[in-house]
Amino acid sequence: MLRSHRLFTNSAAAPASATAKASTRDRDGKSSGTDPYTNLAFEDKLLRQTDTQSYVLYLWRNRPTVVIGRNQNPWKECDLELMRQRDVWLARRTSGGGAVYHDLGNTNYTVIMPRDAFTRDRCAQMVAQALQHADIPAHVTARHDVAVGTRKVSGSAFKLTGSRAFHHGTMLIDTDLARLSGCLRSRHAAAIDARGVDSVRSPVANLRDYSLAIDHATFCDAVRRQFAATFGAVHDVTADTDFDDALRTRIGEWDWLYGQTPDFVHRFDAHFAWASVSVSISARRGRITAADIAPAPEAVRPPPHVSAAFADISRLLSGTRYVRADVAERLLPLRTSFHAVELSYSICTLMAIDASLADAECFAAKVHPAAASGPYSFWPLARSPSATHGSTSAGVGVNVDVTRVHPASVCLAPKLQPQTQSNHGFVITRRAQLRPKL
Repeated sequence: MLRSHRLFTNSAAAPASATAKASTRDRDGKSSGTDPYTNLAFEDKLLRQTDTQSYVLYLWRNRPTVVIGRNQNPWKECDLELMRQRDVWLARRTSGGGAVYHDLGNTNYTVIMPRDAFTRDRCAQMVAQALQHADIPAHVTARHDVAVGTRKVSGSAFKLTGSRAFHHGTMLIDTDLARLSGCLRSRHAAAIDARGVDSVRSPVANLRDYSLAIDHATFCDAVRRQFAATFGAVHDVTADTDFDDALRTRIGEWDWLYGQTPDFVHRFDAHFAWASVSVSISARRGRITAADIAPAPEAVRPPPHVSAAFADISRLLSGTRYVRADVAERLLPLRTSFHAVELSYSICTLMAIDASLADAECFAAKVHPAAASGPYSFWPLARSPSATHGSTSAGVGVNVDVTRVHPASVCLAPKLQPQTQSNHGFVITRRAQLRPKL
């Protein structure tokens, strides 16, 4: 597929991977599209295939997207369910560092150079000086971020190869800071112990808070001028690349977005009328390797049939992708056990779920086909005790009121209740009521 990208380089030749053609140029200095996977793939191709002694400036923007570092955990870094609701995509870049939020109010810059000439301060200083020439008093922090006063306006990361290096960063110009804050705050963060890199939270601001004259075009022009002053005279070239969609496809797939995640353990509790349960789920490369389910320390030892349900769930979850729909499907054989039904449902609702499969109806569809198009999740229960149980305290996890259970009973989809604070941070408390089918 042929794509056009406008680049600034100190080499008179176009990038080695591209052929300069007489095509229409993107005149305002940004890439020709806002698809994050395409832009990240093109950036990676520039790093690998441009002349080893050249300096290249690439300016680009993305649609609303959270971009995490290569060694980060999306379940811990992001509110995946909020992102799904607001149509915010997830991307994983090949460089390290923390999670960042992109939208059209944010401009990204990439500087590619010879490895032996690379320093993070040099690139960050170039961007800060560009802002200073635009009458914004920016400076570089000890963490190589660009800030104005005490507030960060640009975060950055880098990548090194054998002969090349790049430094890339964000620039908050007029981004939606409320959405940024919401998407970059996982409700499960305190409950997940993860290897890899955790993001460092910092107060942020938009450049528009300091200058009403700044926008995407003026920022690009300022950076281009400072790039020329720092690295020498530049040439404005349009790279028409016979783009390899295979790379774009690979970095947009589940195996890269989630399967690249370092090992982690997610711990949470679930409370029922019959027991309080502690759950510990271990995962590697996005797949469950172990699920330890046991009574909470203060709980009474469960009867044998409940312990058997714990063991069955643990056995079935091993090897499953850490995705709600996958977990629900693996636990379908346990529908004949009332305790397993309740516990399975709590696991599916409390686990740090995959963004694309986050809604209750998805879980419902896996449980019973009749629920696929409706607001309720139907899970036929095979046990029929006549006792009525009162509600338990919410605590951490799922609070279930059991009024009556019958073989033909259905489980209504839980409604969101206010968040409760626990030792594991904020979790959603859901209340499900089991009622006989009318």
